Amino acid sequence: MSQDDTTRRKAPVARSAPDLKVEDGPKGISRRGLFAAGAAAGVSSMALAAGRKAEAASHDDGAMTWHYEADVVVLGAGCTGLPAAIRANDLGASVLVIDQNFDAGGRMLHSGSWVSLGGGDPVQERDRAGESDAEGFITVGAQVPEGALEDSVDLLFRDVTDWSIVDQQGYGYYRFNNPDQHRGWAENCPATRQFMMDNYIRFTRINGTHFGGGVSRARAAYCFLNLGPVTDIKAGTITAEDAGVADPERSSPMCPVQQSIGASEANPMSVRGGGIMSRCLEYSAREKGVRFMFNRKMTELIQDDNGAVIGVKAVYTPRFDPETGAQLHSLWSAGNIEETRETIYIRARRGVVVGTGGHAGNPHFRSQFYPRMNEPWFPTSGWALLGEDGRAADASGIIAGIKVGASLDGLHQNLGRRTYHIATRLGVRDAYTSMYPGHPTFPFRKAAGFSIGQAGFEHLVAVNQMGQRFFNEMRLGDEPLDPRYPGGITTGTPDSWDEHNVADWRNCRSAWIREMYDYSAGVDAAIQINEGSTAPDYYSGPIWAIFDEAAVERGQFPLRPPFVSTENGCFFKADTLEELAEMIYDGNPYQRVRPYHLVDTIATWNGYVDDGVDPDFERGQADAPMHRIDRPPYYAAAIMVVWHDSYGGLRLNRHCQVLDMEGRPIPGLYAGGEASGGGQMHGLGRATVHGYIAGTQVVKGGIIGETAR
Repeated sequence: MSQDDTTRRKAPVARSAPDLKVEDGPKGISRRGLFAAGAAAGVSSMALAAGRKAEAASHDDGAMTWHYEADVVVLGAGCTGLPAAIRANDLGASVLVIDQNFDAGGRMLHSGSWVSLGGGDPVQERDRAGESDAEGFITVGAQVPEGALEDSVDLLFRDVTDWSIVDQQGYGYYRFNNPDQHRGWAENCPATRQFMMDNYIRFTRINGTHFGGGVSRARAAYCFLNLGPVTDIKAGTITAEDAGVADPERSSPMCPVQQSIGASEANPMSVRGGGIMSRCLEYSAREKGVRFMFNRKMTELIQDDNGAVIGVKAVYTPRFDPETGAQLHSLWSAGNIEETRETIYIRARRGVVVGTGGHAGNPHFRSQFYPRMNEPWFPTSGWALLGEDGRAADASGIIAGIKVGASLDGLHQNLGRRTYHIATRLGVRDAYTSMYPGHPTFPFRKAAGFSIGQAGFEHLVAVNQMGQRFFNEMRLGDEPLDPRYPGGITTGTPDSWDEHNVADWRNCRSAWIREMYDYSAGVDAAIQINEGSTAPDYYSGPIWAIFDEAAVERGQFPLRPPFVSTENGCFFKADTLEELAEMIYDGNPYQRVRPYHLVDTIATWNGYVDDGVDPDFERGQADAPMHRIDRPPYYAAAIMVVWHDSYGGLRLNRHCQVLDMEGRPIPGLYAGGEASGGGQMHGLGRATVHGYIAGTQVVKGGIIGETAR
């Protein structure tokens, strides 16, 4: 089904939006007529209004020139932005969402949709009572014990601020969470779950807790729809083509990542995933009259003379298919504003909500937390979907906040779960998730990559930009366990959930840490200075999986389209190792030096295989069988270090107001999700609740001590 095919996909129909204005329109028509004409022309019914005096783009008389105006301007159409926009709209505000990408969803589209909330939320209570959902879609029974669903806001808050919990690397996982922010978050979890259900999100049974969601209770459920002949968000159905499950090697314009079968969590005909979660929220937002302006990046927050944020400057950022040159457009268009001027100014009468995502794709910003992650070759997850270098998780919202006086929070928490890690999907730069042909951004990847899992490293050696091995390949992909439900040693806690004691010193006693400590430094070795690193940046360069034809046969690597491409700088094939080294140097723009040691490295490795021992990195037969690399052709596939979640960003209070360096709210400025800091928590649960709170408070105004109800 093509992106424009509406015969099997019901699109949202936008309602009239309240009090939205544009600078100018067709002459000789009323404001009501402007709305109709503007909708037909792809222009909204927003109108010019004079703002306070500002330095940027002023008339000769000093008055600010506003091209658009709305009560609430939301920056980013993702996991924070969509809930914020819907909530503010529900409370009667006019809402304009701008996003630098061409479509809604952000990184949420790439997610698994496992949303961890809790505090006695409606899905916990439903499952605890043994009930199905209102539509009767869920046919499976409860997935966790009844006691694991008996939750409260107080217990949730204590869980996510528990000083005593550490992970496998001995890091105080919840210890550094901002308490005021997390109290507000916990208080709003039940309401946010209901809010999402009221906006077309169907939740499966709760079957665990996502990282950062606490040890004491089960709190996470997936978002799902049922397979059907038509994609109808209201009816709860999606076609196999739209879900990406009709063809194992195709994605869809609706879901860039194939959705997963939800038979064990909902029913045999259900599918779950981030595409479903994103599109359900987007559908509701469009249906309710929220307006969207895509291809538009905020570059500046504008303040009045009193320091209140009153609007934004935004520039035009269209994307074009790298193969055809055609401009990319959103899946749905109801409520879109087609604005192509290079620079515009948008006034926000009540406030601005920053939901622009994190800093994971900005090497300069993220290297503040880990200097060796300054290597620009290593991307963030969803790199192709979000807009490649300079656009994907670019820290733009955080940086804009800093420029208007915002303080930061939780900067060190990036080092907690070690969100930067080595992906086991090879041969593609955007290696965190798969994407197949069928989605408009696939041409930026050119390949899906092929996943080998940690066990697949048996068949190869990993080398740095100089062609040298740097670590035991069988431990490259290891990540420390994060402490969460159901607890116990498999999640890094001494006791299971039903025996766990919150804030008990025994959870971090030295004897326990010695028993469970298991930190693998593979990713740290991969990005360290090597012979090819030069001042002042000392870039580590790409890392490569080197293997031969025998490995392809043993590992059953699918070295064909759409899994690999010889045009993306991530996959090479040659008859000799010498030729392979030259192809790597010539074919990857971030390979700054020739891999001089590659031939010698493989010769040395083959000798270690013959001896059955690896004296350099102690990889031996006990880890996995060792294999010679001596049967041409030879292959090189990129191994990617991916920085996934962002921790550390704008400092918030419980109302998601951005705080200045004195701890005072900056009037008119709200934020959430990965644009914020102070929380060691997975993105979906964190961002959706922040969006709900921000969308409430930007309309009602944050009052200290009140929750967002």
